[in-house]
Amino acid sequence: MINRYEELDSLRGLAALSVVFGHMYLIYDETILSKLLFEYGPLRATIASNEAVTLFFVLSGFVLSLPFYDKRKFNYGGYLVKRISRIYVPYIFAIFIAFILRGIFYTENIKGLSNWFNINWSFSININTVIDHIILIKTFSSNLNNVVWSLVHEMRISLIFPLIMMIIVRLDYKKGIVFSIGVSIVSVIYFNLLNPLFLGTELYVSLHYCSMFIIGALIAKHREKIINLISNLTIRIKIILFLIGILLFLYAHPSFVLNIIITDFEPFYRTVIDSWFTSIGAGILIIFSVSSLNLARILKNKMIRHIGKISYSLYLSHLPILLSCIHFLNDMLPMWVILCIAIIATIIVSSIMYYFVENSAIKLGKYLTRSHSLVKDKQSKVGIKVKIM
Repeated sequence: MINRYEELDSLRGLAALSVVFGHMYLIYDETILSKLLFEYGPLRATIASNEAVTLFFVLSGFVLSLPFYDKRKFNYGGYLVKRISRIYVPYIFAIFIAFILRGIFYTENIKGLSNWFNINWSFSININTVIDHIILIKTFSSNLNNVVWSLVHEMRISLIFPLIMMIIVRLDYKKGIVFSIGVSIVSVIYFNLLNPLFLGTELYVSLHYCSMFIIGALIAKHREKIINLISNLTIRIKIILFLIGILLFLYAHPSFVLNIIITDFEPFYRTVIDSWFTSIGAGILIIFSVSSLNLARILKNKMIRHIGKISYSLYLSHLPILLSCIHFLNDMLPMWVILCIAIIATIIVSSIMYYFVENSAIKLGKYLTRSHSLVKDKQSKVGIKVKIM
């Protein structure tokens, strides 16, 4: 029996919100005050978009691994159909909407806004762009919706995840951790041998992010032991451990120091180092989410649960809506009003998209796998009858 952890849905929803606010933060150039408040200060959690993506990967590893521990017969074809339906159908819908919105609202560069904002939607769309977005798992950078980079890794890793789990189910936690670190090291070796450009969607980057999936899978495998261990700790130790998790997740970025010491420090190395610290923090937050009654009570709040439900649609739709609102309303309203409108519009559109697109995609995956199973059963029964005759 596979447990449904609603707390983790809510955790994913809060992470998706931080991506939304993180992109809003980027529309203006940074100042010393904004850095002190949002990047190094108490408001870091509100804009932790890169950290949120690492959390998504660890959560995916946790959730996707659960059926493999249930000792049921695994069907790769059924798994693949469900996974593609779950990720790809809402994604294609969101990309199509982004394409339409760009055509309607894009107004060239807006003076006073950041380079990051003005780069978005600035490149022309051609047939190669369309093909890259349709295939999804190629190495490319999306100008329609830059959150696509994480979906490239999510889809690639999902395709090979059953193979990863064939290894994980046979390993204890120590060997599992070594395996995870080893995969990340191989990605660094791969990078050094090829010495390619770093766009963020290369195969060697996906290889590194496999480690984050493995961390999630290991937590899922040993969750009962971990929950029992946490429950036996004193309140003081629990609080300290939880705070360590938050600090690792939000503020542990050793590459910032290394980048000052080492000139031309490779961006990929920064990604590897920082994401490892972030994933450990994410793992601690996941553990507390499924083991702490107080935290679970917060995460099961009705509003937070709704954000958790629509988190994927929220993640996919927020940036095109934000860009559309700013391009359309920039000369009419103050920016804070535009951002409020963008947030409200994003929640509404994401909710509609969840109920009509995501749910339909999930049902489609179940229907296709069920239909395939019924056909196979009928074929096997016919084969039995023929043998008997």
